[in-house]
Amino acid sequence: MNVPFTLQNSGLEAEFIKGAAKENMVELRQHKSIGGMRASIYNAMPLAAVEKLVAFMKDFQARFTSVNKFGFIYAGAQKNVGPSGVTIVIIKKYLIGNDGIYMCGLAFEDLLDQGGLVEVEKKNKKKAEILYNAYDGSDGFYRCPVEKSVRSLMNVPFTLEKSGLEIEFIKGAAKENMVQLKQHKSVGGTRASIYNAKPLTGVEKSVAFMKDFQARNGFANAW
Repeated sequence: MNVPFTLQNSGLEAEFIKGAAKENMVELRQHKSIGGMRASIYNAMPLAAVEKLVAFMKDFQARFTSVNKFGFIYAGAQKNVGPSGVTIVIIKKYLIGNDGIYMCGLAFEDLLDQGGLVEVEKKNKKKAEILYNAYDGSDGFYRCPVEKSVRSLMNVPFTLEKSGLEIEFIKGAAKENMVQLKQHKSVGGTRASIYNAKPLTGVEKSVAFMKDFQARNGFANAW
């Protein structure tokens, strides 16, 4: 008549009860002796209702504990989805080498068209070199707070000597369609992201803007 049950992850019980209630399956909360939940299947409970509960239980398990229904799982590392980078866990073996991973396939094709990882690395080093040289050659107007030996090729943080100018810098850059420069989460200031998808011309445009901004706001003859 009463069928008690618990979930392996007790933290999901409230979610289970809530989801079941949306399907008009109620009064499942807490068996008085063992806790957890309980399904009452007295004479008035039709077979169809039991089958509906079981179907919900299977769906709930699939959503919270199983990855078998997925071919692969992807997760962007922060904003690095697409050509910039992507983290993938392959679940089904047949997808390896298959065009099922469409977006990743496009990204890999682009990398190959550029000459493969070796050539892309060279381009990334060149982009980073241009930016860091701009900071280091500005007589302190722009400052990179990261030690040279551990500087990133992907995210380049920098501050302005006059911190009050940072808002003006970001605002002016936005007018030139250079966005998402606001505040590096660790060191503050601003930061330029130069992932694989960032073209060399974009970096050169950024440096040109930096020089012009510096000329208009101080240290005009530093370069």
